[in-house]
Amino acid sequence: MQTEYCIDSTCKTAFELGFGVIIPEGTFTTFDNGPLDAAELCEFYSSRIWNRRFASVIPFKDLAKLISA
Repeated sequence: MQTEYCIDSTCKTAFELGFGVIIPEGTFTTFDNGPLDAAELCEFYSSRIWNRRFASVIPFKDLAKLISA
């Protein structure tokens, strides 16, 4: 699944339906696309589109703590 298509659409749809969305850092990927390479696209979506707007993007170890609590 590509960050800028599947993951982005799922995140925004879940947000619109009222779900609290958590996306663990480094758990999504994509391909180079136009002027940005894959790593830049992932960083762009996680830090500038999703985090603190549509989702909480957190380190995976923090998610593990939330699950076990």
